Amino acid sequence: THCSLLRSFFDSHDFLFFPAVYNYLLDITTWDKNIRRGFIKVKIIDNDGNTVESQKNSEASTFQQYKRVKIMIGFHRDMEKIAKISLTFSTKTFIGPRKKLRILQMKLKSLNNPER
Repeated sequence: THCSLLRSFFDSHDFLFFPAVYNYLLDITTWDKNIRRGFIKVKIIDNDGNTVESQKNSEASTFQQYKRVKIMIGFHRDMEKIAKISLTFSTKTFIGPRKKLRILQMKLKSLNNPER
């Protein structure tokens, strides 16, 4: 049998500019009596007014009364001095009236910089 040699060249130019992802763990406890299922979008604002929004979550989370839910979220930029945090709850494709998520406790922890 004849074995042919295959040469391949890969262009990695496009990969040089991929934005870094800064991961955070969002720990939420809700006090809604009814089970809520949906997506959380997080917006962080620093002391200078710079804003960064979390990337889209592909999986919906289920929120039950007094149950902790941990969600890994990612940002394209890291914010060192956080002044405000804004959460948006969305059911997106779920059918039904618009719902609010009543938060009892929330923690946001940087996984890239755990000392913060």
